[in-house]
Amino acid sequence: MDIAAYRNSRVGPAGVIAKQQAKRDAQDNTGAAVRGGLTGLALGVGYGTLTYTGSVGYGGGDLPAALTNSALLGGIMGSLLAWNSLSGRNVYVSTMDDATNRLKVDFVEGLMARQDVGFAARIDRADSAYGGRFAQTKGIVAAIDCQLRNCEESKNVKEFGELPPHIHIRNLNVDQKCRRMGIARELVEAVVDYADKDTPAEMVTLVVDDTNQAAIGLYKDLGFSVESIGNPTTAMPKYGQWTNGRSIMFKKL
Repeated sequence: MDIAAYRNSRVGPAGVIAKQQAKRDAQDNTGAAVRGGLTGLALGVGYGTLTYTGSVGYGGGDLPAALTNSALLGGIMGSLLAWNSLSGRNVYVSTMDDATNRLKVDFVEGLMARQDVGFAARIDRADSAYGGRFAQTKGIVAAIDCQLRNCEESKNVKEFGELPPHIHIRNLNVDQKCRRMGIARELVEAVVDYADKDTPAEMVTLVVDDTNQAAIGLYKDLGFSVESIGNPTTAMPKYGQWTNGRSIMFKKL
């Protein structure tokens, strides 16, 4: 859950709920109710117009029926929307279970399904370091995922071109306050060590933007080679993917 909080701009489930509640508390419920009521009335007028012109229902041209439909729908919808806004229910506030599940699905679904393996960097004194910036992540300042591919042991059944069994690096991110400290290097080295010692992988791969020269330089320094995947004719058979302006980098184990 701490990794999910880190990836959610360092906001955990309790923080998500607090933000939603603050938004609800700050809302002008009376003004929102008026807007909701007017919206409902506008929907009623629109529906009445459609029934009068024959766009919905049968026939058309029956003005009393159109006015009745307009008043009924507008009154009902306006009342419901106004009450919903007046009570503050138009701003959703999650339960703790809902907020937790949402973060899991959005940010660590692969880890929860055991399709990915993750590594993270953590600092001490999370509540006070960097002004409490990492309090909700329990000190996590960086994270990386990796996935075993192209072998029977892999949880991912998709085939990736002609590559041998390999570990593919995904989702590497270091918080901006903690960059240029060697953290990215240590995380990549941890993945390479894991791939070499604990999996049948024959290489480690990753995909990088061609414009990200800093990252390319780091990976090259760690022994990775680089090859463009910008040409679908050559990249798809070999690597099972292609993206203009991106390259695959790989390190044989």
